[in-house]
Amino acid sequence: MSGSKSVNRLFLAVTALYIGVSLGIGFLSPFLPFLAGMSNYTSILLSQALVFVPAFLYCKKQGGRIQDFIPYRKMNLASAVLIIVCTYLMYPLIIVINAISMIFTTSGSMAVMDMMQGQSFILSLLFTAVLPACVEEFMFRGVLFQTYRRSKMLPAIVLSAFLFGCMHMNLNQFMYAFTLGVYLAFLVEATGSIFSSMLAHFTLNATSVAMSFLLPLLYEKAGLDNAMQVQAGGYAATMESGELLMFLMGIAVWGAVAVGTTCGAVGVYIAICKINHRWDYVKRMFSGGTRERLVTVPLVLAALAAFGMMGLHIFLERA
Repeated sequence: MSGSKSVNRLFLAVTALYIGVSLGIGFLSPFLPFLAGMSNYTSILLSQALVFVPAFLYCKKQGGRIQDFIPYRKMNLASAVLIIVCTYLMYPLIIVINAISMIFTTSGSMAVMDMMQGQSFILSLLFTAVLPACVEEFMFRGVLFQTYRRSKMLPAIVLSAFLFGCMHMNLNQFMYAFTLGVYLAFLVEATGSIFSSMLAHFTLNATSVAMSFLLPLLYEKAGLDNAMQVQAGGYAATMESGELLMFLMGIAVWGAVAVGTTCGAVGVYIAICKINHRWDYVKRMFSGGTRERLVTVPLVLAALAAFGMMGLHIFLERA
């Protein structure tokens, strides 16, 4: 069995397990108090375990070391600083994509931020920034991407990012996670190390955690009530014409900002490549490759299941 077929089965197994456990908890919560009273941190830990454990067992079953499935290379301080700068320059683009998706569905990231309010900052940072950055990068920029890239680079980048978005099972999070996944895969190739994507992933998640703690304090000092604090998003059909116009104008303004900052991110990215002596490699990494088919039946089934959950989420919101 080819590597792509094998890893696609892994993704189907992870998706089925993730959906099964989520639906099972939702169904059994009314009957089992300990499930209904599960803490936010326990819920996050469980969701990350459902990704990490199958991926870890897959790596062990393949007979190789875990290190064989993740690119490891020591990063210097200059690279780390530039990765953080580059990630923040990408932030406006993510905001625009997030806002566009919020016309059709509520913000999944905002729900996570709301969930973290009133919790311990250190624990929130650990469970929503450090843990996902390690586990999700191991799965998506490690096991999946490193397997796909043996065939052809561009399809590997796009497909691993697509599956990263699918795994969030929320249309809002799918759109910006897909964009983020492409960026993170490029970072791995620029540095030759998965530590670069882990650092960028941590930077974005840590920023969200910090905002979830700082924004309520800022709104309180400004004298705004809770109802005015967060625009959680909505649907174009339910917005008043004035609200929709302002929302679209905001997207246009952020879009203009995103064009400039994304161009800046490209410049910083090139600097990262050159510092790591990989610019010549990156310029030619899309050439060559094999004709191996990356998309197989298990992968299609997993994607359909993930989009089915996204559709169910939207249906329940509207209902």
